[in-house]
Amino acid sequence: MLTLHNYWSSVCSQKVRICLAEKGLAFENRHVNLFEFDHWRPEYLKMNPKAVVPALDHDGRIVVESNVILEYLEDCFPQVRLRPEDAYAKTQMRLWLFNSEEIAHENVNTCSYNPRHAARHRAKGHTSDDLKRMAAGCPNPVIRNRLLHRAAFGVTDAEENQAYEALDFLLDNMEQTLGRGPWLAGAEYSLADIAMAPFINRIEVLKRPEMVEAARRPNLAQWWQRIQARPAYQQALAVKNPDTSDPMQR
Repeated sequence: MLTLHNYWSSVCSQKVRICLAEKGLAFENRHVNLFEFDHWRPEYLKMNPKAVVPALDHDGRIVVESNVILEYLEDCFPQVRLRPEDAYAKTQMRLWLFNSEEIAHENVNTCSYNPRHAARHRAKGHTSDDLKRMAAGCPNPVIRNRLLHRAAFGVTDAEENQAYEALDFLLDNMEQTLGRGPWLAGAEYSLADIAMAPFINRIEVLKRPEMVEAARRPNLAQWWQRIQARPAYQQALAVKNPDTSDPMQR
């Protein structure tokens, strides 16, 4: 049995749900409310001491880190193949898995803070002192220190601009790569496309959606249309926010 502990709009959760849908795998969906700090509770930390989502429970075996989960699912359920057989194409797939974590994840997170995360806290009436108190309870020091810094200073315009610069660099690489073939690893749709898709979805609702528009990056825009047309993408992104008081719906 597969059980996915995840948050509805987490980009890392979305990529795993896309993979599960592409493979036609049934799973139990366990919602972990990040804004109620479910991922900091002792029972969740037993599964994932890093206090992040998602976590996959496969018959009692716990797998964490979204890109690791993607490859685990590919190894366990290869009937629907999402990893190229060609050795070079496989390196390109893994390069984009790496890019999705090294560049996309950190910088999309930074660009999401002011328009999304801070907006959630404002809607719930949280003060700066409230945020500091919440952040202090995070068991992961890497995340805790980042949250404490943001509780005190927010994300500055300079930090946001630097993050968008990094994303521009990444999207330029995507545009060039997709000029050579329909998918990020070449001729075949793969885990590379799954890993990057949720980040493009997020960029569309941030301050600079023109970054992924056809006028600026036509190859990327065509790839994005192909991604959104896939039933598995539609199924995975159809998971709704269970918190009706949450202002964010994407």
